Amino acid sequence: MNPEAQQLVAAGKLATPDAEKLSQLEPGTYVLHKSWGVGRVASWDLMGDRLIIDFEGKPGHSLKLGFAISSLEVLPPDHLLSIRLTDPDSLKKLAKDDPTALVELALRSSGGKMSLDQLEALLKPRILSEADYKKWWEAAKRTLKTARHIVVPSKRQDPLVLRDSSEKPGAAMVRDFLAKRDLKGKLSVLALIQKDIDLFENALQELIPVFQDISDTVRKAWKLHLKESLQLLLTRDELVETIDKNATLPLGSFKISDLISEARQQITESLTGLPAALYGRLYRAFPTAFPDQAWVSELLSHIARTGGRAVAEIATVLDANGQIEALADYLKKAVRNRTLTQDLLIWTCKERDGLAKSVFSIDLAHAVLDTIEDDHVSGGPKRTGRLIEVLSSEKTLIGEWVQDPDEEMVQLFIKRLLSSTVLDELTRRSLMARVIKARPELETLMEDQTGNREDNSLIVSWDSLEKKKAELHELITVKIPHNHQEIQIAKEEGDLRENGGYKAARDQQAVLNRMRDELERDINRARGTDFANVSTDVVGMGTIVDYTDEATGQTETLTILGAWDSDIEKHIVSYLSELAKSLLGKAIGDEAEIPTDHGTRKVKITAIRAWNPGT
Repeated sequence: MNPEAQQLVAAGKLATPDAEKLSQLEPGTYVLHKSWGVGRVASWDLMGDRLIIDFEGKPGHSLKLGFAISSLEVLPPDHLLSIRLTDPDSLKKLAKDDPTALVELALRSSGGKMSLDQLEALLKPRILSEADYKKWWEAAKRTLKTARHIVVPSKRQDPLVLRDSSEKPGAAMVRDFLAKRDLKGKLSVLALIQKDIDLFENALQELIPVFQDISDTVRKAWKLHLKESLQLLLTRDELVETIDKNATLPLGSFKISDLISEARQQITESLTGLPAALYGRLYRAFPTAFPDQAWVSELLSHIARTGGRAVAEIATVLDANGQIEALADYLKKAVRNRTLTQDLLIWTCKERDGLAKSVFSIDLAHAVLDTIEDDHVSGGPKRTGRLIEVLSSEKTLIGEWVQDPDEEMVQLFIKRLLSSTVLDELTRRSLMARVIKARPELETLMEDQTGNREDNSLIVSWDSLEKKKAELHELITVKIPHNHQEIQIAKEEGDLRENGGYKAARDQQAVLNRMRDELERDINRARGTDFANVSTDVVGMGTIVDYTDEATGQTETLTILGAWDSDIEKHIVSYLSELAKSLLGKAIGDEAEIPTDHGTRKVKITAIRAWNPGT
């Protein structure tokens, strides 16, 4: 015990335990306070009941003895914070020259384990600036890949770990795997084992406890956690094959074919989020999982319910096992019945010279247009975007569709392209140019079709047009950029598959993009007017009409303006409304049938006058 502290005990001014703590706070000692951070004891003022602390950014700060004893944590001189206080330049140099050593120092200072947020707090902004940290950490992660004694997490929420140098890295990973109680935790450690398999001296032998644990875990857990169970078995098999292609699993292991057979009804619902690289291995196990030729029908039942990568893998398995004709028959029937999913249509288009060659026809083209239109109705551009992208990016696709069919069939396809409300004008023209390139004799047909197309322009007031433009401007300059920032922030939070914020932001992105597309389309169709000099001989746009209900004798007044000018409270309706359409073209004295909630009622036009903004 410090002699001065002992004197305070003898004088009854300090309890022995507090005196012992005070003795650890002699001048020169590094300390940490939860509010003021790291500091160094500068001096004692025992007569004044004070300790003087030089805190980082707050030198010469005094604390009462009792408060200092209870609130200060002693730091060793080699702690990163101690060095940061007295020699920050050495840490800056270490960050530049040897990032691995700096991270190791941080871990040793934190008991061998720390979160990425804790590392960031230690280094920013005194060692690395806000602007430099992210770039530094990306470079540091690359150098840490060769540092076998430091475990860098694949997810931000997992900790950095400093391994015990006396324990073999392989043994440490096996121990970590067996210690995990949940399937996701086991999957994360299994991924690390895959990445660092070269750390094992005899991987197959050392990993036997892991393989046995996977079998035992999946047998108990697959009914409640099927997706994770599938991923565990598939990753295990991939790992074994990486180690030795001829290796076999320990006797009694639970195989992927066993799980497929037992979980037959639930498999497809559990594939969402499964790494795409594992699909091929999953489907290659089907012939073993199901007896005789039952596996073919099982695979075909999957093909309509899975994503694009799965479709390609299923087709590859069928082809490798001599069952490509079964796939062709299935596709032909699906094309006829219009039951092909978007993913399957995309795969079929891309495989038109390969596995899907036998079903590539003009009928498939109609199936694509049907799906685009149906998906647009049910889900908007978010649902149709990928199919439209295939139509646009596959430069020869349209030409190949129309090359061989007779003229009548191609004419029908052209009419559908030109009348599509889902494809924008630029896309329609681009696709039609490809049709004409393949079939030049149909150019006249295109001119006739476009010449006879109904005018789809909108008549609008200048005021409503400016409001629409302002709405589009705010969408493009404020709302969409803000949404983009939200997506970027959500991305940085890690694992997108389980990131609710990321999914919500992406869903909002689809809504905003759809709003932008609709506004741009409407504004491009709009023709502004001030409704000046309108004729009052008959009811038309820009007129105010009075009419009398012939049953009740009650007179009503209605103003008919542009497409976006409706205001029910002011009795203003769009010329496109059913009410307006029933009155347009009528003169004073004419009768009209106007719609009601329960049918129609008969009215008589009594007056027509021109509208003006002051009306």
